[in-house]
Amino acid sequence: MFVSHLVFKSFALLVVFVPWLSVVFAQEDEEGDSSSSLLLTNYDALREEGQGFYLLESSILYEKPNSVTASFVALDWLCDLEFSSEDADTNKYGYVGRAVHYILGSSLDDVVAQGAEIPLNKKQALSVSAVMVPTLGIFEGQFHATFDDFVIRYWDDGSLTLPVLGWEGHDEGDTSPNAETNAFSASGTFTKITTEAAAKYLGMDVADMTPAACSMEYEVAWNATHVPDPIDTSVTDLEDTVAQLQANNKELLSRIVAIEGSRTAPGSSSSGATATASSSPEIVMNTFLTEAVLIVLVLCL
Repeated sequence: MFVSHLVFKSFALLVVFVPWLSVVFAQEDEEGDSSSSLLLTNYDALREEGQGFYLLESSILYEKPNSVTASFVALDWLCDLEFSSEDADTNKYGYVGRAVHYILGSSLDDVVAQGAEIPLNKKQALSVSAVMVPTLGIFEGQFHATFDDFVIRYWDDGSLTLPVLGWEGHDEGDTSPNAETNAFSASGTFTKITTEAAAKYLGMDVADMTPAACSMEYEVAWNATHVPDPIDTSVTDLEDTVAQLQANNKELLSRIVAIEGSRTAPGSSSSGATATASSSPEIVMNTFLTEAVLIVLVLCL
């Protein structure tokens, strides 16, 4: 009887706990599926729409004594996206693409006042890429400029708001007016926004906010920051003139050496010496004049 009583109690416990464990495991599976689904939210949206809009809000500190943090707001329009393999076994999810970076409000003036490099305009061409890291359950992504060396990193878990971290080191050889102070550190957020919201920020018609339009905007921005250095034809012409005068000068000097040699050569006639003596001063004078012109031209360069 005692054994039968224990068996009965054990059976009763199983009856109670087995359904409960099933509920727990089912909830965990649902949470796992939900988390996986959330992770691909922004990725899937980019694939389906061929573009995406993110509002960047950050605080930037420029690396110079006594600088203060500046607020920076920009809108990034992603497009021209190419997606990697989607093999479920390897989880090779990722993309590369382009982005147009629009600096909003007074952000440009605010950061320049703290030491930022002065860009050519408020519309800039960026490059973007991201890859899913399964062990972390996130996409790691980055933006970088196509005309400078700043980088903005972000971590995408599928949420609407993503953390960002940005920086730029000192760029040796940078010729911008603020070259010595434009290194910075930044942190903030990327917030995914709708096409309608982006159109309001940019003052554009929603119907014009298409991937094709983004590609054209990118090309305009890229061309604006990659203008070839104009050739100064006046300087080129002057250099050619100087080169020709130098050649003439060498020729005159060679003639002088030849004439002087003929004057001292054995068997030279007196008439030849007289002729040489009369022509040498003229040649020497031409040489001096040529050298004077060369000096003036070089000083004018």
